[in-house]
Amino acid sequence: MRITKQLFILLLAPLLSYSTMAQQLPEAGQVQALLSEERVQLVHSQPYYAAGERLWFTAFLSKIPSNIPPSKTLYVELLDAREQVILRQRLIVEEGKASGDILLPENLPTGTYTLLATTNWMRNYSKDQQYREPLLIVNAGEVAALHTKKPAEANKPVQVQFFPESNSLVAGVATKLAVVVTNAAGVGITASGSIENSAGETVVHFQTDKSGLATVDFTPAPQEQYQAQVQAEGYAPGRVSVPEAKQSGLSLAVEEQTAEQLRVRINNPSSWRYTLVAEAGGKVYFSQRGNAGGAIAVPWPAEAGEAVRLLLLNPGGLVEAEQQVAQRQKQPLLSISTDRQQYGPRQQVTVTVQTTHAPGAPLAVAVTSIKPDFTMPLAINSTLGRNAEGGQLVAAGPDQELWAGLVSGKTAMAHGVESLVDAFVKDGVNMPFVNESYRAVTDTAFVQALPENVVQYALQQRNRTRINEAYGLAEAHATAPVPRLPADRVARLDEYITFDNVEEALRETTTNLRLGKKKGRHRARLLYVAPGVKRMMKGEPIYLIDGVVVKGMEEILALDLNDISSFELTWMEEKLYAANLGHVADNGILAVYTKSGEARDKLREKGYATLFEQYNRPRVFVAAAPGAGTSATPDFRQLVYWEPQLRLSSDGKATFSFFTTDQTGDFSIRIQGITADGLPVTGEATYQVRLVK
Repeated sequence: MRITKQLFILLLAPLLSYSTMAQQLPEAGQVQALLSEERVQLVHSQPYYAAGERLWFTAFLSKIPSNIPPSKTLYVELLDAREQVILRQRLIVEEGKASGDILLPENLPTGTYTLLATTNWMRNYSKDQQYREPLLIVNAGEVAALHTKKPAEANKPVQVQFFPESNSLVAGVATKLAVVVTNAAGVGITASGSIENSAGETVVHFQTDKSGLATVDFTPAPQEQYQAQVQAEGYAPGRVSVPEAKQSGLSLAVEEQTAEQLRVRINNPSSWRYTLVAEAGGKVYFSQRGNAGGAIAVPWPAEAGEAVRLLLLNPGGLVEAEQQVAQRQKQPLLSISTDRQQYGPRQQVTVTVQTTHAPGAPLAVAVTSIKPDFTMPLAINSTLGRNAEGGQLVAAGPDQELWAGLVSGKTAMAHGVESLVDAFVKDGVNMPFVNESYRAVTDTAFVQALPENVVQYALQQRNRTRINEAYGLAEAHATAPVPRLPADRVARLDEYITFDNVEEALRETTTNLRLGKKKGRHRARLLYVAPGVKRMMKGEPIYLIDGVVVKGMEEILALDLNDISSFELTWMEEKLYAANLGHVADNGILAVYTKSGEARDKLREKGYATLFEQYNRPRVFVAAAPGAGTSATPDFRQLVYWEPQLRLSSDGKATFSFFTTDQTGDFSIRIQGITADGLPVTGEATYQVRLVK
């Protein structure tokens, strides 16, 4: 799941008052112009995946008040390490939320990918303002072929990175320096090392923990360059350069964090005039100028969302230092409990959820036996984190695009807001995309450096694939139902006696439909009925068969009567706009749904357009069936349950049930969402599945 951006929590310092607010300084306005009004948070079903698996996700879109309308379209993409797009989904945002799924291509090589979620409007702003999460994907075939071939220690290099506090290393200024040591797969490892000056003298020693992270106090000398020696058991020693310090400049440090404010220490050895800007949730809410080092009190905003970003600008209005600080107040917690602690295969689990904070959208529930049991601190966006006594220690890379935007004075907006959902395909629209020509070579060192639990997961996935192939199951846990539109009248044919033909069924079951024939062609018109209003609509409605737009009544009358499930009529404006069709369906909709769904594919083969064809429609997760030993088809899924739409009652409570699979072991129930204020809400509970005699 996503790693939250936060910054160093340090020691106490004297407090100075603040008085100048953001809107009074032109630098604050320049920063505000480069901040997107929209923010995306995304949660998904597992901590890592195998190629060929399906990734289930829910995305939450929030927006600060502005004259820009909210986006109704969300893009979710999978990128490789070179930022090459492997696939793109285009989703409809409804009530600030979109759910979907991604079938990961079977030929993906093992590696770290990026899961990206953004709106078209957000593409006008820096990439770090989009949702970007590193994603570990393993290829079962590669793992099976390579995991037993262990390389010699001399061929197992360590990877080392340094992250100066506030992303600013200034000569003569003491700072906290984060050291991150990983193996070839980006997994954090325990290592020791030292930083040496150009004369070979040791300046400081460091020792990373099991997550690969260490922090040291470091004061770079003027005109000096430093090297680091790193050693880890079982790996070849490494020697890397420490980032070169600026000979002059600004830096900042967060010295204390309380529920009301931050104490920010400004280091300004050159006595430059500076501007400190604080931003939260896409809005600059505080700024203050100064020309001397010292402490500044920055208040927490009323609704800070995930984090506060601090930007320190030099006299030319360019960024010298940047930090992000997460709120240390308690996150809204979910209490999760199961009716028992231990179950057998194919037994029912009943879960009760309780929270004191009402979420801003339905919660997402994932139940899985997959646990990371390792840390991959080198995220693609250079963000890492861990809990530590007395606060949270984190290193974060700077938002380089935002910095460059300030340098260039960027104002042009190349991407528009998609505030309407296009029911029909339009030219020039950013469509869903799968890169069929994607090719990448196997990174043998990456595969051989994978943790043992990831290796075992890949091998189990290979076995599950073979079992599904043996039983003829391409993917037993996902179905793609025909999307149904809201309707004012629904006629289900199974509730009526048998009719002779489709025309008779329409006439007898749909009192709000008038059928006629002109020049040998059947036509329909809907009767608009509302309180105090009753009138025939002027023209023909949109004709739909299982979501496919057909030219007229002839296609409907030609259907197999016994295969028709229902006729559904829509004429009220609120229903049409709820279905994103109010601006194109002036004369209502006549929708026909079949039982088999076979008509849908046949009509599409004729070249007929599918409603909302340029959008991905989410599949439905099919949970395990009850009854241990009664099913002829084994089910060894480790993702047992996925529900993107868990709604809490007014008292913050919900209850749901599912059945265990044939997979045994320890399972976790993880529920995630956001509050109306944009704060993440997360809860977790565990249970066991054991064979029952």
